[in-house]
Amino acid sequence: MKEDRITIKDIAREAGVSKSTVSRAINNGHGIDIKTKDRILDIIEKYNFSPSKSARELRGKKSRTVGILATRLHSNSETETIRGMIDVFYKNDVEYVIFETDFSIDKTKKYYETLIEKGIDEIVIFAIANENYDFIKEKDGVIIIGQDVDGFDNITYEDYNAIKKISNYLWEVLKKRKIGYIGLVQNDFTTGKQRYLAYEDFVNSKKIKNISYFGDFKYKTGYEYGLQMLENEVDSVICATDNIALGLRKYLFEKSREDIIVSGVGNNDLLSFLYRDHITVDFLYRESGEYAGKLMLEKMKRDNEVLKKIINNKKVFKSKLVVNGKVINDRKKN
Repeated sequence: MKEDRITIKDIAREAGVSKSTVSRAINNGHGIDIKTKDRILDIIEKYNFSPSKSARELRGKKSRTVGILATRLHSNSETETIRGMIDVFYKNDVEYVIFETDFSIDKTKKYYETLIEKGIDEIVIFAIANENYDFIKEKDGVIIIGQDVDGFDNITYEDYNAIKKISNYLWEVLKKRKIGYIGLVQNDFTTGKQRYLAYEDFVNSKKIKNISYFGDFKYKTGYEYGLQMLENEVDSVICATDNIALGLRKYLFEKSREDIIVSGVGNNDLLSFLYRDHITVDFLYRESGEYAGKLMLEKMKRDNEVLKKIINNKKVFKSKLVVNGKVINDRKKN
Protein backbone atom coordinates (compact mmCIF):
# COMPACT_ATOMS: atom_id res chain seq x y z
CA MET A 1 0.00 0.00 0.00
CA LYS A 2 1.16 3.53 -0.77
CA GLU A 3 1.45 5.33 2.53
CA ASP A 4 0.21 8.67 1.21
CA ARG A 5 -3.05 7.11 0.03
CA ILE A 6 -3.93 4.84 2.94
CA THR A 7 -7.60 4.76 3.94
CA ILE A 8 -9.56 3.15 6.75
CA LYS A 9 -10.69 0.57 4.19
CA ASP A 10 -7.05 -0.41 3.57
CA ILE A 11 -6.36 -0.68 7.29
CA ALA A 12 -9.47 -2.84 7.74
CA ARG A 13 -8.45 -5.15 4.89
CA GLU A 14 -4.96 -5.74 6.29
CA ALA A 15 -6.28 -6.26 9.82
CA GLY A 16 -9.05 -8.57 8.63
CA VAL A 17 -11.81 -6.54 10.27
CA SER A 18 -14.61 -4.17 9.25
CA LYS A 19 -14.15 -0.42 8.75
CA SER A 20 -16.32 0.29 11.77
CA THR A 21 -14.02 -1.88 13.89
CA VAL A 22 -11.06 0.22 12.72
CA SER A 23 -13.03 3.32 13.66
CA ARG A 24 -13.66 1.93 17.14
CA ALA A 25 -9.96 1.18 17.57
CA ILE A 26 -8.99 4.69 16.50
CA ASN A 27 -11.53 6.28 18.82
CA ASN A 28 -11.06 3.92 21.76
CA GLY A 29 -14.65 2.81 21.24
CA HIS A 30 -16.64 0.02 22.80
CA GLY A 31 -17.19 -3.46 21.38
CA ILE A 32 -13.59 -4.31 20.49
CA ASP A 33 -11.15 -6.52 22.39
CA ILE A 34 -7.67 -5.32 23.35
CA LYS A 35 -5.84 -7.76 21.09
CA THR A 36 -7.75 -6.67 17.98
CA LYS A 37 -7.42 -3.01 18.91
CA ASP A 38 -3.65 -3.27 19.35
CA ARG A 39 -3.28 -5.09 16.02
CA ILE A 40 -5.18 -2.33 14.24
CA LEU A 41 -3.25 0.47 15.93
CA ASP A 42 0.04 -1.24 15.06
CA ILE A 43 -0.97 -1.26 11.39
CA ILE A 44 -2.00 2.40 11.65
CA GLU A 45 1.40 3.30 13.09
CA LYS A 46 3.15 1.15 10.50
CA TYR A 47 1.71 3.28 7.69
CA ASN A 48 1.69 6.51 9.72
CA PHE A 49 -2.02 6.80 8.99
CA SER A 50 -4.35 9.22 10.75
CA PRO A 51 -7.58 11.01 9.84
CA SER A 52 -6.60 13.91 12.08
CA LYS A 53 -4.00 12.83 14.67
CA SER A 54 -1.18 10.33 14.90
CA ALA A 55 -2.04 6.79 15.97
CA ARG A 56 -0.02 7.28 19.14
CA GLU A 57 -2.13 10.32 20.07
CA LEU A 58 -5.33 8.44 19.32
CA ARG A 59 -4.59 5.66 21.80
CA GLY A 60 -6.79 6.05 24.87
CA LYS A 61 -8.89 8.88 23.43
CA LYS A 62 -12.57 8.78 22.50
CA SER A 63 -14.51 10.46 19.74
CA ARG A 64 -17.10 12.94 20.96
CA THR A 65 -18.96 13.25 17.68
CA VAL A 66 -22.34 11.80 16.74
CA GLY A 67 -23.58 11.35 13.19
CA ILE A 68 -27.24 12.07 12.42
CA LEU A 69 -28.87 10.75 9.24
CA ALA A 70 -32.16 12.61 8.75
CA THR A 71 -34.63 11.77 6.00
CA ARG A 72 -36.13 15.28 5.66
CA LEU A 73 -34.59 18.37 7.21
CA HIS A 74 -37.76 20.32 6.37
CA SER A 75 -39.84 17.88 8.45
CA ASN A 76 -41.18 19.43 11.65
CA SER A 77 -41.05 16.08 13.45
CA GLU A 78 -37.42 15.41 12.55
CA THR A 79 -36.18 18.94 13.20
CA GLU A 80 -37.85 18.96 16.62
CA THR A 81 -36.31 15.58 17.43
CA ILE A 82 -32.89 16.79 16.28
CA ARG A 83 -33.24 19.93 18.42
CA GLY A 84 -33.82 17.70 21.43
CA MET A 85 -30.63 15.77 20.67
CA ILE A 86 -28.63 18.93 20.07
CA ASP A 87 -29.68 20.32 23.46
CA VAL A 88 -28.20 17.24 25.13
CA PHE A 89 -25.06 17.19 22.99
CA TYR A 90 -24.34 20.89 23.58
CA LYS A 91 -24.57 20.50 27.36
CA ASN A 92 -22.17 17.55 27.24
CA ASP A 93 -19.59 18.92 24.76
CA VAL A 94 -20.55 16.43 22.06
CA GLU A 95 -20.20 17.52 18.45
CA TYR A 96 -22.51 16.31 15.69
CA VAL A 97 -22.75 16.16 11.91
CA ILE A 98 -26.02 15.91 9.99
CA PHE A 99 -26.72 14.39 6.58
CA GLU A 100 -30.06 14.37 4.73
CA THR A 101 -30.91 11.06 3.04
CA ASP A 102 -34.18 12.12 1.37
CA PHE A 103 -35.54 8.59 1.99
CA SER A 104 -32.78 7.12 -0.20
CA ILE A 105 -31.19 3.93 1.10
CA ASP A 106 -28.25 4.50 -1.27
CA LYS A 107 -27.61 7.90 0.34
CA THR A 108 -28.00 6.32 3.77
CA LYS A 109 -25.33 3.74 2.96
CA LYS A 110 -23.03 6.37 1.47
CA TYR A 111 -23.31 8.74 4.44
CA TYR A 112 -22.97 5.88 6.90
CA GLU A 113 -19.70 4.86 5.22
CA THR A 114 -18.57 8.50 5.24
CA LEU A 115 -19.12 8.71 9.00
CA ILE A 116 -17.26 5.46 9.60
CA GLU A 117 -14.38 6.71 7.42
CA LYS A 118 -14.22 9.80 9.62
CA GLY A 119 -14.04 7.66 12.75
CA ILE A 120 -17.64 8.35 13.83
CA ASP A 121 -19.52 5.19 14.79
CA GLU A 122 -22.15 6.62 17.14
CA ILE A 123 -24.96 7.29 14.68
CA VAL A 124 -28.65 8.22 14.90
CA ILE A 125 -30.69 7.17 11.86
CA PHE A 126 -34.19 8.38 11.04
CA ALA A 127 -35.78 5.29 9.54
CA ILE A 128 -36.71 4.65 5.94
CA ALA A 129 -39.84 2.50 5.58
CA ASN A 130 -39.27 -1.26 5.66
CA GLU A 131 -35.47 -1.05 5.64
CA ASN A 132 -33.73 -3.56 7.93
CA TYR A 133 -30.28 -1.90 7.75
CA ASP A 134 -28.52 -5.23 7.34
CA PHE A 135 -25.53 -3.39 5.86
CA ILE A 136 -24.73 -2.19 9.40
CA LYS A 137 -22.79 -5.05 10.95
CA GLU A 138 -21.92 -3.47 14.30
CA LYS A 139 -25.20 -2.23 15.71
CA ASP A 140 -24.36 -1.21 19.28
CA GLY A 141 -23.46 2.38 18.37
CA VAL A 142 -26.62 2.99 16.34
CA ILE A 143 -30.07 4.29 17.32
CA ILE A 144 -32.93 4.09 14.81
CA ILE A 145 -35.83 6.52 15.17
CA GLY A 146 -39.31 6.01 13.75
CA GLN A 147 -39.28 2.29 13.09
CA ASP A 148 -38.85 -0.88 15.14
CA VAL A 149 -35.85 -2.59 13.54
CA ASP A 150 -34.69 -5.80 15.18
CA GLY A 151 -31.15 -5.79 16.57
CA PHE A 152 -30.97 -2.03 17.13
CA ASP A 153 -31.97 0.40 19.85
CA ASN A 154 -35.22 1.94 18.59
CA ILE A 155 -37.33 5.00 19.36
CA THR A 156 -40.85 4.83 17.95
CA TYR A 157 -44.23 6.50 18.40
CA GLU A 158 -47.71 5.06 18.93
CA ASP A 159 -48.98 5.81 15.43
CA TYR A 160 -52.07 3.62 15.66
CA ASN A 161 -53.32 5.15 18.90
CA ALA A 162 -52.76 8.67 17.57
CA ILE A 163 -55.38 8.23 14.85
CA LYS A 164 -57.63 6.29 17.20
CA LYS A 165 -57.68 9.23 19.63
CA ILE A 166 -58.59 11.70 16.90
CA SER A 167 -61.29 9.40 15.53
CA ASN A 168 -62.88 8.96 18.95
CA TYR A 169 -62.83 12.71 19.58
CA LEU A 170 -64.49 13.52 16.27
CA TRP A 171 -67.15 10.88 16.86
CA GLU A 172 -67.89 11.27 20.56
CA VAL A 173 -67.30 14.96 21.23
CA LEU A 174 -67.93 16.69 17.91
CA LYS A 175 -70.55 14.14 16.76
CA LYS A 176 -69.05 13.84 13.28
CA ARG A 177 -70.36 10.96 11.16
CA LYS A 178 -68.76 11.36 7.72
CA ILE A 179 -65.07 11.22 8.52
CA GLY A 180 -62.56 11.19 5.67
CA TYR A 181 -58.88 10.25 5.75
CA ILE A 182 -55.86 11.48 3.78
CA GLY A 183 -52.78 9.40 4.45
CA LEU A 184 -49.50 8.10 3.14
CA VAL A 185 -48.85 5.17 0.85
CA GLN A 186 -49.06 1.83 2.62
CA ASN A 187 -45.43 0.78 2.11
CA ASP A 188 -44.60 3.13 5.00
CA PHE A 189 -45.36 0.82 7.93
CA THR A 190 -45.68 3.45 10.66
CA THR A 191 -46.87 6.78 9.29
CA GLY A 192 -48.57 5.04 6.38
CA LYS A 193 -49.91 1.64 7.31
CA GLN A 194 -50.38 1.91 11.08
CA ARG A 195 -52.14 5.27 10.96
CA TYR A 196 -54.44 4.15 8.16
CA LEU A 197 -55.18 0.85 9.92
CA ALA A 198 -56.46 2.80 12.93
CA TYR A 199 -58.82 4.77 10.68
CA GLU A 200 -59.94 1.62 8.87
CA ASP A 201 -60.65 -0.21 12.12
CA PHE A 202 -62.59 2.79 13.39
CA VAL A 203 -64.91 3.20 10.38
CA ASN A 204 -65.50 -0.55 10.31
CA SER A 205 -66.42 -0.57 14.00
CA LYS A 206 -68.88 2.31 13.47
CA LYS A 207 -70.17 0.85 10.19
CA ILE A 208 -69.62 4.10 8.31
CA LYS A 209 -68.17 4.72 4.86
CA ASN A 210 -64.42 4.48 4.36
CA ILE A 211 -63.42 7.68 2.56
CA SER A 212 -59.64 7.47 2.20
CA TYR A 213 -56.98 8.74 -0.20
CA PHE A 214 -53.20 8.44 -0.18
CA GLY A 215 -50.18 10.48 -1.23
CA ASP A 216 -46.84 11.61 0.18
CA PHE A 217 -45.64 13.90 2.98
CA LYS A 218 -46.02 17.12 0.99
CA TYR A 219 -48.63 19.85 1.46
CA LYS A 220 -49.98 19.21 -2.03
CA THR A 221 -51.29 15.79 -0.98
CA GLY A 222 -53.87 17.46 1.25
CA TYR A 223 -54.58 20.18 -1.29
CA GLU A 224 -55.04 17.81 -4.22
CA TYR A 225 -57.45 15.52 -2.38
CA GLY A 226 -59.60 18.39 -1.15
CA LEU A 227 -61.97 18.02 -4.10
CA GLN A 228 -62.57 14.33 -3.35
CA MET A 229 -63.41 15.19 0.24
CA LEU A 230 -66.01 17.73 -0.90
CA GLU A 231 -67.46 15.29 -3.42
CA ASN A 232 -67.90 12.75 -0.62
CA GLU A 233 -69.62 15.39 1.51
CA VAL A 234 -67.42 14.76 4.56
CA ASP A 235 -67.96 16.72 7.76
CA SER A 236 -64.41 16.10 9.01
CA VAL A 237 -61.06 14.80 7.77
CA ILE A 238 -58.20 13.06 9.57
CA CYS A 239 -54.81 13.72 7.94
CA ALA A 240 -51.85 11.43 8.63
CA THR A 241 -49.59 14.46 9.16
CA ASP A 242 -49.98 18.15 9.92
CA ASN A 243 -48.29 18.93 6.59
CA ILE A 244 -51.12 17.19 4.75
CA ALA A 245 -53.64 18.97 6.99
CA LEU A 246 -52.16 22.36 6.06
CA GLY A 247 -52.57 21.61 2.36
CA LEU A 248 -56.18 20.56 2.88
CA ARG A 249 -56.87 23.67 4.97
CA LYS A 250 -55.66 25.86 2.09
CA TYR A 251 -57.97 24.12 -0.37
CA LEU A 252 -61.01 24.35 1.92
CA PHE A 253 -60.30 28.04 2.55
CA GLU A 254 -60.26 28.72 -1.19
CA LYS A 255 -63.61 26.93 -1.52
CA SER A 256 -65.13 28.69 1.51
CA ARG A 257 -65.64 25.34 3.25
CA GLU A 258 -63.97 25.98 6.56
CA ASP A 259 -66.95 24.34 8.25
CA ILE A 260 -65.23 20.99 7.65
CA ILE A 261 -63.15 19.93 10.65
CA VAL A 262 -59.52 19.14 9.76
CA SER A 263 -57.15 17.23 12.03
CA GLY A 264 -53.57 16.02 11.72
CA VAL A 265 -50.59 14.54 13.52
CA GLY A 266 -47.43 16.29 14.70
CA ASN A 267 -48.54 19.37 16.66
CA ASN A 268 -46.90 21.66 14.11
CA ASP A 269 -46.37 25.13 15.63
CA LEU A 270 -47.17 26.94 12.37
CA LEU A 271 -50.46 25.12 11.87
CA SER A 272 -51.50 25.67 15.47
CA PHE A 273 -50.67 29.38 15.09
CA LEU A 274 -52.63 29.79 11.87
CA TYR A 275 -55.63 27.77 13.01
CA ARG A 276 -56.41 27.94 16.70
CA ASP A 277 -59.15 25.31 16.31
CA HIS A 278 -56.70 22.75 14.90
CA ILE A 279 -56.97 19.20 16.22
CA THR A 280 -53.67 17.34 16.29
CA VAL A 281 -51.58 14.78 18.15
CA ASP A 282 -48.33 15.62 19.92
CA PHE A 283 -45.70 12.86 19.93
CA LEU A 284 -43.29 14.85 22.12
CA TYR A 285 -40.66 14.88 19.39
CA ARG A 286 -38.27 17.14 21.28
CA GLU A 287 -38.46 14.90 24.35
CA SER A 288 -37.78 11.87 22.16
CA GLY A 289 -34.72 13.66 20.80
CA GLU A 290 -33.51 14.34 24.33
CA TYR A 291 -33.98 10.67 25.12
CA ALA A 292 -31.95 9.71 22.03
CA GLY A 293 -29.20 12.13 23.04
CA LYS A 294 -28.99 10.76 26.57
CA LEU A 295 -29.02 7.17 25.31
CA MET A 296 -26.15 8.01 22.97
CA LEU A 297 -24.17 9.48 25.87
CA GLU A 298 -24.66 6.20 27.73
CA LYS A 299 -23.40 4.30 24.71
CA MET A 300 -20.26 6.42 24.69
CA LYS A 301 -19.57 5.59 28.34
CA ARG A 302 -20.40 1.92 28.61
CA ASP A 303 -18.16 -1.05 28.01
CA ASN A 304 -18.98 -3.94 25.69
CA GLU A 305 -20.53 -6.26 28.29
CA VAL A 306 -22.95 -3.62 29.51
CA LEU A 307 -23.79 -2.57 25.96
CA LYS A 308 -24.84 -6.11 25.11
CA LYS A 309 -27.58 -5.75 27.70
CA ILE A 310 -29.09 -2.58 26.23
CA ILE A 311 -29.02 -3.35 22.51
CA ASN A 312 -32.49 -3.85 21.03
CA ASN A 313 -33.90 -1.42 23.58
CA LYS A 314 -37.42 -0.37 22.54
CA LYS A 315 -38.73 3.04 23.60
CA VAL A 316 -42.24 4.02 22.50
CA PHE A 317 -43.36 7.63 22.97
CA LYS A 318 -47.04 8.05 23.77
CA SER A 319 -49.36 10.39 21.89
CA LYS A 320 -51.27 13.33 23.34
CA LEU A 321 -54.43 14.71 21.75
CA VAL A 322 -54.25 18.49 21.39
CA VAL A 323 -57.35 20.62 20.67
CA ASN A 324 -57.25 24.41 20.50
CA GLY A 325 -53.71 24.27 21.84
CA LYS A 326 -54.68 22.29 24.94
CA VAL A 327 -53.96 18.66 25.77
CA ILE A 328 -57.15 16.59 26.04
CA ASN A 329 -57.22 13.69 28.49
CA ASP A 330 -57.59 10.24 26.94
CA ARG A 331 -61.13 9.03 26.61
CA LYS A 332 -61.77 5.45 27.59
CA LYS A 333 -64.61 4.73 25.17
CA ASN A 334 -63.96 2.89 21.91
